[in-house]
Amino acid sequence: MKIDLTQEQYEALLKLVYLGSWVASSPQEEPNEEYDAIEQHILSYAKDFGMDKYVALDAKMKTYVPTEEFENETDIGDVLDAYNEYTVWEALILSLARRDLIKKHGAGAVEKMSDDELLDKEYPFIQKYEEEFGEHGFDNLYVKTKK
Repeated sequence: MKIDLTQEQYEALLKLVYLGSWVASSPQEEPNEEYDAIEQHILSYAKDFGMDKYVALDAKMKTYVPTEEFENETDIGDVLDAYNEYTVWEALILSLARRDLIKKHGAGAVEKMSDDELLDKEYPFIQKYEEEFGEHGFDNLYVKTKK
């Protein structure tokens, strides 16, 4: 199969591959070989699309790598920052909501809830934290320690 791309589409594909690779490999100790192979394949076409300022061949490692220009001249940093901010808030809200749900109903009862019941009972907690953090951010968030 052959896929034809314009220069603009290839640049967008570079960004998508970079973002996908970053998200997939960030929490892992070892990179995913399948994903790395695809990333290398896509990066290898940079020169053909006039994007060699965004991708360089690391001769020592024999791999293609995004350049500083790619990270500085594209919106990739802004996209990653927005994603990171979103995931922090999302994880915090969902974790606190689940904690409160378990405190109210007990872990055993929560485990036995159907998906619909779980959503119905957890949603008010989610809403509470979304409103709080949306209005105040981290300002009212404290860690309570035992003394």
